Amino acid sequence: YPYFPMIKSKDSLVAKHVNETIFKKLHSHKTATTGFTLQKAIACATTFYNQQCGIYAGDCDTYLDFATVFDPIIQEYHGIAPDAKHTSNMDVTKIHGNINPKAPLHFVR
Repeated sequence: YPYFPMIKSKDSLVAKHVNETIFKKLHSHKTATTGFTLQKAIACATTFYNQQCGIYAGDCDTYLDFATVFDPIIQEYHGIAPDAKHTSNMDVTKIHGNINPKAPLHFVR
C-alpha cells in the first residue's frame, strides 16, 4: 500500500484518529459517487500545520464509506456520544415563542 502520509497538523483530530492501520485498511477505497478517497479527505491535515479537524467529506458516500474515521472525529468535535440518536420533529404546532412581526425576514425556503 502507499506510504502513510505525514500529518502536518499534529494537534488535529485527524492526527488523533487516523493511524497507519486505519489508513492501510481504507487507502484504496473510492466512493461510488465521485471516487473520493481517504487521502483526499485528509489532504488539509497533510498539507497545513494549523488544522483543528483536518478532514473534509467529498460527497455523501464519504461519511458511510469512511465512517471508521469520520464518526469518531465528528463525535469528538461536536461532543456527542457514539450512541446518540438524532430526532426530527417537523410539527409546527410544537414551535413556541414570539416572532417579531417587524423582523426583516419575510420568507424562508
